[in-house]
Amino acid sequence: MIYTILDMVSDMLTIRTLGDKVLTQKAKRVANIDDTLRTFCASMVDTMLQSEGIGLAANQVGVLKRIIIVSDEGNILKMINPEIVEFSENKCMMEEGCLSIPETYLPIHRAETIKVKYRDLKGKPHFETYSGLTARIIQHEIDHLDGITMDTL
Repeated sequence: MIYTILDMVSDMLTIRTLGDKVLTQKAKRVANIDDTLRTFCASMVDTMLQSEGIGLAANQVGVLKRIIIVSDEGNILKMINPEIVEFSENKCMMEEGCLSIPETYLPIHRAETIKVKYRDLKGKPHFETYSGLTARIIQHEIDHLDGITMDTL
């Protein structure tokens, strides 16, 4: 079952796991940033933190919208319609885990640095550069938005 944002306004959301069709579907762009969306994002943050995660994509909780939550060295980034516009040529390999594939860690090659454009919860556009673990988390979560899970990389 796929939910709308209005269906998902509790504090703790259910994380979908491998085999759930929603994880293989491409998320749609968010058209309106409103209080319902902000409440949903707060629930995503709560779910990620309670699950001891460092990133979460909306489709991991059953909502096919382009929203990701990322833990960035103590700060929580809430990215609406994130898009990577540049990847560094430098790549690095690291084991990754995923809340949707419990107890599994796989070696994944990713760009060391990326440039991302997105909107925040006030609708303000951002164009930021991220490196290291934060860049890796963003790439992982955007893969989810595109229906890609780490076991298929």
